[in-house]
Amino acid sequence: MPQKEKNISLKDVAEYCNVSLMTVSRAFRKDSVISPDTRARILKAAEKLNYRCGNRRGRPQSVSKRTPNTQIQLVFGTASGNIAYFHMRLLTALEQQLSLKGYDCLIRTATGDYDSFIRLLDNAKNHKCTATLLMGDFLKEQLETLLNTIPGAILLDNSGDDVFNGIYSSFSFDNRQAAILGVNHLIRDCKRSRVLLINGFRNHFFSNELLDGYKTSLAQCGIEFDESLVLNTDFSAESAASALKKFILDGGKFDAVFTNDEMATGVYRILHEFNIKIPENVSICGCDDLPVGKQLYPELTSISLNYAELAKYAIAHLTDSSKHLTNAIHVKLPPVLKPGKSSAAK
Repeated sequence: MPQKEKNISLKDVAEYCNVSLMTVSRAFRKDSVISPDTRARILKAAEKLNYRCGNRRGRPQSVSKRTPNTQIQLVFGTASGNIAYFHMRLLTALEQQLSLKGYDCLIRTATGDYDSFIRLLDNAKNHKCTATLLMGDFLKEQLETLLNTIPGAILLDNSGDDVFNGIYSSFSFDNRQAAILGVNHLIRDCKRSRVLLINGFRNHFFSNELLDGYKTSLAQCGIEFDESLVLNTDFSAESAASALKKFILDGGKFDAVFTNDEMATGVYRILHEFNIKIPENVSICGCDDLPVGKQLYPELTSISLNYAELAKYAIAHLTDSSKHLTNAIHVKLPPVLKPGKSSAAK
C-alpha cells in the first residue's frame, strides 16, 4: 500500500534552510523585513520541498457575522501563457451576471510562478469577499492548493475531475460530448474517414477530454484509432498552423480536422497555403463557437458552448449558497452542434 505523502510544514523548511521558524514565517509575508537574498533562498527551498503554505486540507472556513459583502474575488490562471479568446468571453459573461446581481469583482492572476503564487494565496485565503471563483489555466498542484485552502470555491470551465481534495463546486462544459458531436458530424454527415485532431497541451484537462471524445466517436463509427492523427499544440493559432504544416510536409493524409475555433484560424491559413480547399478536400469543425468562426471563409462549423448560461448557473449558485460553503455541486452543460459551410459531404 503506497505511503501517504508527508505534509511539509514551516518547521521542515526552516530546518532545511538552517534558519529560525520566525525567519521562514517572515519570508512568506507580503511586507517582509528579512533580506531579499534570504527570502529568495527560503522560497526556493519551499518550492523544492513542495510546501503548500497554510493548506486547510478541505476544512470549511468559518463565516463571521458581518455586514453583507458584495465583492467577489476571481482568481484567473495564466500558467500556460496563452490567454485564449474563450476565456475572454467567459470573463465578459461573468462580469455581466455579477453586475446584474449587484456584485463587484476583484481579479487576481496566477501566472504559475511560485513566489507570486505564495503571495496570491496569502491574499486570497484571507479575503473578505463573499465568494471565490477560479478559472483559466493553473499548474495542477497550485489549483489543488487553492481548492484546499479556500473551501467553497467555485471552479469554472473545468470540472476538476483530476483534483481529488477540497470542498468546491464546478460549472463546466461537457467537452467529451463536444468532441463526440464534432467528430461524428465529420465522419457520418460529411463522409470523412481520416479526421485529424489538433489538440492543446498533452495531459491538459481540456485536451484529455477532447481526446477521450475523439476516441469514443471513432469507435462508434467503426474506425480504428490512429495516434499519428493527433497533433498537440499550445492552443494558439500559430502553433496549430506550425503543427499542421509539418504534418502535411511529412506526407500526412487527412480529409477532416477537428480542433477549437482559435486554432482553426491557423488551420485555414495553412490549407490555403497548400491550396487545399475547404470543404471540397477537407471538412473542418471547431469548438467554442467564437465570433472569429463567422469571419472565416467558408464560415466555420463549430460546437457551441453557452458561456452566458455557464456564468448564470455559477452566479445563481453563488447567490444561493454563499453562507453554506460545504454545499458543493458539479454541473456540466451540454454542447450544441452549429453547422457552417466548412463541413460538407464529399
